[in-house]
Amino acid sequence: MSRVILVYNEAAASTYADQLARLLPSSAGYRIFPCTSREEAARAVGEAEIIFCWRFPTDLFREARRLRWVQAMGAGVEDLVAAPLPHDVLVTRVVGLFGVPMSEYVFAHMLAHAQRLQRQYAQQADRLWKPFMAGRLAGARLGIAGVGSIGLAMAARGKAFGMEVWGLARTPGDRPHVDRLFTPDQVRAFTAGVDYLVSTLPDTPECRGLIDPEAMKEGAVLINVGRGATIDEDAILRAVRSGRIHAVLDVFRQEPLPPDHPFWTEPNITVTPHLSGLTRPAEAVEYFVANLGRFERGEPLVGVVDRERGY
Repeated sequence: MSRVILVYNEAAASTYADQLARLLPSSAGYRIFPCTSREEAARAVGEAEIIFCWRFPTDLFREARRLRWVQAMGAGVEDLVAAPLPHDVLVTRVVGLFGVPMSEYVFAHMLAHAQRLQRQYAQQADRLWKPFMAGRLAGARLGIAGVGSIGLAMAARGKAFGMEVWGLARTPGDRPHVDRLFTPDQVRAFTAGVDYLVSTLPDTPECRGLIDPEAMKEGAVLINVGRGATIDEDAILRAVRSGRIHAVLDVFRQEPLPPDHPFWTEPNITVTPHLSGLTRPAEAVEYFVANLGRFERGEPLVGVVDRERGY
């Protein structure tokens, strides 16, 4: 009997499945079922040994009688952690692919803020020749909440720009390119001491509410590319409306962000539609195939999720 890989992605299951079929040798003996809806997934889940997915309808796991492993297409696995999965089913997420794109997103917005690009564009539109003094990243202090692989990629780029880099991590110890490391019991000193605060924190109980935007220094910039639930949205609004900070938000408690949400119209908030770490299908499929090889050989997989801790 051939073994079943269920590929679930509402927008692009066929794209992922086609690339997977090209990379898997015919001798592997897998059948690939691309599913773009709950109805399609319900028909295939009972035979699936492996599920490669994004936002899978988790209640269907109760019907997954042969399931051994779930590979997420991205880094976020909150839905899988909370899903009714047997303890012996492996859950893995993508790690190591997001440092470059998320760093570029963060530095694009930091440079735009420092160089006051909106003012530059507005003056061009008005044909206004009025030189002004722009800011610099060099000499500014970058704070990164969460210095895993993504945070460390940002730290390296911060040092390249001549910034002082502070990090916030669960455990103490040296981190590459981080000048000073803080632990959660020191979070207020960390928060109040940086010019740019970038959160890459996961959505876990210990991270929710850890960063208080109202404790940031005057004129600082908050950039959230981690999870929307980790920073209180009402506190962000208060800090922004008081003139204390500017915020760049790529993640939100509710996604898509509702059209009537006040973030949309707040002049000192930049809203983007969770695009800083979008997974390119080719990269995600290559990652999955490499993990599949480890799975077949009985080797430890990369990106295994600790379901007790939530990431």
